[in-house]
Amino acid sequence: MPPQYNNSRRAVGTREPANDAKFPGGLEPETDFIRYALDCAAIVASTDARGTITYVNARFCEISGYSRQELLASNHRILKSGLHGTAFFRAMYREISQGRVWHGEICNQRKDGSLYWMETTIVPRVLQDGTVDSYTSICLDITERKLLEDALRTSKESLRRIAYVDPVTGLPNRSWFHQHVVSLVGECRLAGTGFHLGLMDVDAFKEINDFFGHLAGDELLREVARRLSAMGDARLSVARMGGDEFGLVLTGATDDEAAAVFERALERVRDPLRIAETSRRCSASLGVSVYPGHGADSESMFRAADLALYHAKSLGRDRLECFQPTLRETAERKSELLAEIETGLRREAFELHYQPIVPVAPGGKVALEALMRWRHPQRGLLPPAAFQEGFADPAVRAALGMFMLERVFRDVDALYARNIRLGRVAINLTNSDFRSEAFLDRFFALFRDSGIGPDRFCVEVTESMFLGLNQNRVEDGLRRLHEAGVEIALDDFGTGHASLTHLRLLPIDRLKIDRSFVANLVASAEDQAIVRGIIDIAHSLGKTVTAEGVETSEQAKLLARMGCDLLQGWYFGKACDAGGLSDVLDMMPPVGDPSP
Repeated sequence: MPPQYNNSRRAVGTREPANDAKFPGGLEPETDFIRYALDCAAIVASTDARGTITYVNARFCEISGYSRQELLASNHRILKSGLHGTAFFRAMYREISQGRVWHGEICNQRKDGSLYWMETTIVPRVLQDGTVDSYTSICLDITERKLLEDALRTSKESLRRIAYVDPVTGLPNRSWFHQHVVSLVGECRLAGTGFHLGLMDVDAFKEINDFFGHLAGDELLREVARRLSAMGDARLSVARMGGDEFGLVLTGATDDEAAAVFERALERVRDPLRIAETSRRCSASLGVSVYPGHGADSESMFRAADLALYHAKSLGRDRLECFQPTLRETAERKSELLAEIETGLRREAFELHYQPIVPVAPGGKVALEALMRWRHPQRGLLPPAAFQEGFADPAVRAALGMFMLERVFRDVDALYARNIRLGRVAINLTNSDFRSEAFLDRFFALFRDSGIGPDRFCVEVTESMFLGLNQNRVEDGLRRLHEAGVEIALDDFGTGHASLTHLRLLPIDRLKIDRSFVANLVASAEDQAIVRGIIDIAHSLGKTVTAEGVETSEQAKLLARMGCDLLQGWYFGKACDAGGLSDVLDMMPPVGDPSP
């Protein structure tokens, strides 16, 4: 039903608008009523052809902050916000001056300097001769909508930064970089071109982070990011992949040019930098793959670059290595080996063999070293050297270490049940055994549950364990074992770089002279001097000494005369399973006895 109007032409039951747009009662012309309706609903203004304001309604005055007296006879430029350029107004005027209606959004400036937005329709008044003598604008206030749009844009930009920008360095992050490489693969495939993908790791970043703290580590990452970003090559894109890894993509370059760019990136990292108020030198390792030669898609390109990076690290770090197909073959073999090891652990295909460690002094108990063996379904019984690559994986090392721990307790319990008189049983540990508390907790639980005390065991460690990952955990764990009564032996002594420091600072009870010094001991005066020196140093520090690799009676006699405490090697017996130990011990020759 259409609205009903009273004498003032206002709809019955409605409020009169809060402005001066009151329809004059008694007037009937339709044009007057249309003006009245517009004044009620919209912001209305009129100008002459030169832009001088000739009419404004109350709503216009209210939103602009100007009075009617201030606006009338003023040029419309009084409302100019400065947000729109000259081209914007020229395009608008070109339309309305030719008598065409213009629709658009305009930002104006209030009297107090604040801005407001209006959705505007400008209607030219065209005379019979085709000229335009005035313009009427009909506007709606859309300021709130524009503010919401701005807020949404800001929110989208914030989300974009969260999604694609690394918060520490300000570089693009892993997500952006992956998408970028995916796009590049598609573009280069269509164009028949290529690109170079580099993955860079900051060498020894964990040590720097641990020593100086995370704030210093973050500043190091920011400095590396600044140096890579400042290389000034428009063909190069740089991103932080996470941790201490950066991604680099170079387009439009030959292999030689790419090598030069990536070497320059490494040089940038090598320049001295400030870390926690000290000047330090850092280095980085970089692996590079080339599209399309090293991969047909982004995933294979990343895999190839990652293999090249791993190869660069294995060669000593601080270098650039390009992917080679042999790296993929090696990685595939390693992957197959790891899968076989996992299967072997599930099927209990691993076992322990034991080699005697013989005391030189008469009446002492023979100790044992537990050595891992893998009864492979196709290759037969394998020593650790045959699956050494598997030990490069920390998770596999940890699983094998836990297997050895469980099995040695089971075997020792069986040996005691057979009344075999033994000294300590030694097991070899790795860094992975200390990466969490699980291994040590299980060790102590087995002491408790089996009734076999800590004084029945020795753990053998190598010097490299004190120089790599989990260094503090290793030292703390060894102290915990030592305090409980477990003997600590330092294996392969004499082949490292800081063994004397470790002897002084760590709870080492026994040194094991590496077999390389024993092999030519009888004929080599130099080896004799080294071995004698090791024995003297150890004894002066209150430690005992084991010589490994003893294969002849001459070696055994000479080591005994030098004062070595324990001897180990094929001369006394090869490693065998727990079931064959009785025979090995019964047939074992005495120290220095040349008989078999």
